Parts: sequence; C-alpha cells; structure tokens
Amino acid sequence: MRKTHMKRFTVRIGLLVLATAGLLLVPVGEGHADPEKARACLDSMVSGAISSGMRVRGSDVAAAGNQAAITYRLTLYKGMDYVLLGCADGEGVDLDMRLYDKSGQLVSNDKSPDAQPFVDVSPPRTEEYALQVLVYKSNAPNTDFAVAVAYKF
Repeated sequence: MRKTHMKRFTVRIGLLVLATAGLLLVPVGEGHADPEKARACLDSMVSGAISSGMRVRGSDVAAAGNQAAITYRLTLYKGMDYVLLGCADGEGVDLDMRLYDKSGQLVSNDKSPDAQPFVDVSPPRTEEYALQVLVYKSNAPNTDFAVAVAYKF
C-alpha cells in the first residue's frame, strides 16, 4: 500500500511583489529535524540556478518514508520559466518529482534514478499546481529532502 502524506505549501505572489521581493512561503504541516545534508545539497543546486540568472522564490525541507510522497501546492505564473529543484540525503536514494495542473494532468516530471531531481516548466497559464515529491526508493525508514522553486522572468 502506498502511503501519501499531504503537506500544503502555497506560494502566492502578486506580480509587483514578485518583481521586488520574490519570496513568500506559507507552509502548512509539521517540520522535520536535522535535514542538514539535504539542505546542503539543495544549496549547491540553488547556487547553480542563481549563477544562471534565476532567483529563488521559496524552499522547504521535509522527510518521507520509502514509496511515500509529499505534495506541495504552488502558484506558477504564465510568462515565467521555473526550475523546481530537489535534493535528498542518504546513499541509494531515488527521489522523483511530478508537477500536476489543477485538473490533475501531469505537466512535467523527473523520474531519473537519482537523489537530485529537477523539473523545468514554463506554465501555459497562471494557476495553482501540485508538486509531488516522491521517495521512490530508499534503504532508510525516512529520507530527508529539500525542495526549492527558482524562476526567471
């Protein structure tokens, strides 16, 4: 049986705020302790995104068991390019990401067999999307992971 945990993470930014501040996170759910390895890995990926001219809009750290997923809700804006980044701790971890539109249709995904998934997307319309982060394979009972939303105008 596949156990799915839902964690509501809403990023809603007005265009004016987006242009000036670029960051507003509203996490819902409980946090997880000691995710330093996942956060350090994500920081490296974020640095690469920033060096390519992107800005980071928000990030989160969570944990899930093998074959468990956490879903984030985020508003993505038409006319912008996004990279959704993830990084898990531990050896032999396969972390996947899937992005769904509000009608439940798969928009983009990364199912590569590694611990550092990313999804590139240029939304066809402004709306709320669901980003599912799945610990597809892990030898540990729980796997810490970190995710971030990077964007470019």
